[in-house]
Amino acid sequence: MRWTRVGIFSILLVLLLITSCAPAPGPSGPDIWDNILSIGSLGFLCERGGVGVGLCDYENNLIALMRILIGILVFALLFMGASAVPGLNENRNIAVAVSLVLTIMSVIFIPQSVLVGIGAAYSTIISVILIGAPIVGGLVLFRMIPGDTRGGIGIRIVLLLLLIFVLTAVKNYAGGLI
Repeated sequence: MRWTRVGIFSILLVLLLITSCAPAPGPSGPDIWDNILSIGSLGFLCERGGVGVGLCDYENNLIALMRILIGILVFALLFMGASAVPGLNENRNIAVAVSLVLTIMSVIFIPQSVLVGIGAAYSTIISVILIGAPIVGGLVLFRMIPGDTRGGIGIRIVLLLLLIFVLTAVKNYAGGLI
């Protein structure tokens, strides 16, 4: 069956009519933006109580989010491994089922302290990379710039001053953590 412009336009018009006849109005622009900001700030982790002030247990909710994220990662790795097995790569449904069962068993029995440790180790590694990459890149660039001319020497001095500024800023901001 060949879709023509009139057919697609008619289907879209009918769908628009169906959605516009909803019994309750949908979320407006500011409500949608508040939901997006809530996701970005991890505000969805806060469970709101029915009466009065919202009751928040951020630690347990963050652990639950970590379980979901680790579960997605474990499933992806197990599915990739199951696809490499000669008997399972022919039937994708069995590979998905085996990977899913093993993932659920793995993620449910991971203790909270291990999940917190995984999160802390990952965030530390990423922080070191984000702080160290510009410094290493600056030093590599410093070594690549020839120091024979006045321009090269000037660029090297500016680059060294920039690296000293970055290292001083890191020392000031991370000094309380070390």
